[in-house]
Amino acid sequence: MQKQSNPDSLIAYNVLNKKIIRHGFCTLCGACEAACPVGALQVESEKVNRLHDCSKDLDLCPICYEICPHSEALQLRALKSVSDAPAKHEALGYYRKIVLAQAVDPQLREQSRGGAVVTSLLTYGVEKKLFDSAIVSQAEADNPSKPKASVALVPDDILSAVGSKFFPSSVAKAYGSAVYGYGKTKIAFVGVPCHVLALRKMEAWQHKLGNSLAITLGLFCFGSFSMTPLLEYIQKNYNVKPSEIKHMRLSSKFVVQTANDVIRIPIAEIEKHILPSCRTCTDFTNELADISIGSAYPLEDWSTVIIRTKAGEDFFYDAVENGVINTWVMEQEPNVYERVVRAAIQKRNAALKEAKTMEEKFGYLPVLMLRESDALAQVKVEDVMTRDVKTVPQNMSISDLLDLMTRQHHVGYPVVNDEGVPVGMISIEEAAQIDKARREKTLISQVMHRKPAFVNVGDTALDAFKKMSKHEIGRVLVVDPENPKKILGMVTKSDLMHTMIQCTPC
Repeated sequence: MQKQSNPDSLIAYNVLNKKIIRHGFCTLCGACEAACPVGALQVESEKVNRLHDCSKDLDLCPICYEICPHSEALQLRALKSVSDAPAKHEALGYYRKIVLAQAVDPQLREQSRGGAVVTSLLTYGVEKKLFDSAIVSQAEADNPSKPKASVALVPDDILSAVGSKFFPSSVAKAYGSAVYGYGKTKIAFVGVPCHVLALRKMEAWQHKLGNSLAITLGLFCFGSFSMTPLLEYIQKNYNVKPSEIKHMRLSSKFVVQTANDVIRIPIAEIEKHILPSCRTCTDFTNELADISIGSAYPLEDWSTVIIRTKAGEDFFYDAVENGVINTWVMEQEPNVYERVVRAAIQKRNAALKEAKTMEEKFGYLPVLMLRESDALAQVKVEDVMTRDVKTVPQNMSISDLLDLMTRQHHVGYPVVNDEGVPVGMISIEEAAQIDKARREKTLISQVMHRKPAFVNVGDTALDAFKKMSKHEIGRVLVVDPENPKKILGMVTKSDLMHTMIQCTPC
């Protein structure tokens, strides 16, 4: 007798469709298609298609929902892939080193219009057989603006994928093709934050696809646009056909280049076409990648590189030692550091604000990993706080503060008076708002928050989280209840996230 479909069966697709696909949270990465054990899903024509009812084959299957980068499942377990790094940064995530880098080959830099670090690393890895393939996105021949995920097997395949992409690309689907179709077992993967998260979730789920992942190169990302609506808008309002677009880039405006013209579109004009899940994504620097790579503006021909894992560190410096990559110290370029951190903070703050609105609308939002929880209630502040708290004097200039932030890789400090008593808090957000011409003469005391938030040493991590949420801040000072003027430590949201990760079983 043929098995009857059971609409109430414990099949993950039902939840995936209800929470992710139906609300427009899907970014078409194709992880669900790659991981499905019965081939029931297919990403095609800018949507996820269900080819057949998988409940006829399975009574219970959690895979497609749990490995979706926009579900709440496995998020903290996925973070364990990088959480052994020695440093954790409030804006940039876990890391081992932050450097500036560029390809040694000037032709690659010219072709990529940047540091060409991704292209150089991939080419080097394939040539040296450190990888047997790489997952990249290249432009379609008849539509240069449309990205197409592909399996690069030789250096020429990698070189053809140079350039920024602003629309969804099914790279996780291509990763599955590399394993199942090509039999590859040492794959380099390039993607934006949600792509990398999908692969990390596969590893956390212990899906057999995860065993073939050799290295992840994560791209900095402001978000992806819904392709068809945006291209239709550009054609209607600027008379540019998709096939005429040669390059696109994002700066203060969305820049579209054709063979004969350059069009600069204000971001506010097209932000409605940013995908819903991208508007609630808090990750700018790709915090789960082995190596994260992005712009080093205002430096030309350089990239910002954040090395997060031991595997990433070994691979990157192997390429440096073999003359493929040049490096420079980030601490010598405070303007670059400031812009990267500000972009990360701005994306996070905007996403959290949008998330509240969407959660009220849909009654569901999976991306907020840090919430009130029993785990936080079981941990004392004194067990998670940073004890060696760096403070800054209120009469320090903003220029000196920003230099200090670059050297120490901090984004916020308690401010003290001449007696060492805390009188405020200062972050890179307030400091960076001061015009460069005024930074030498502007003092911290003129722009700091004058009412820092405090918790007592005996409070719980949950108390600290509630205080941060109430005041909409990212850090609180820990004081001695018998001497509130004495700073014993500081707790940041990064500290609380690290606590949640450590409380999550493998």
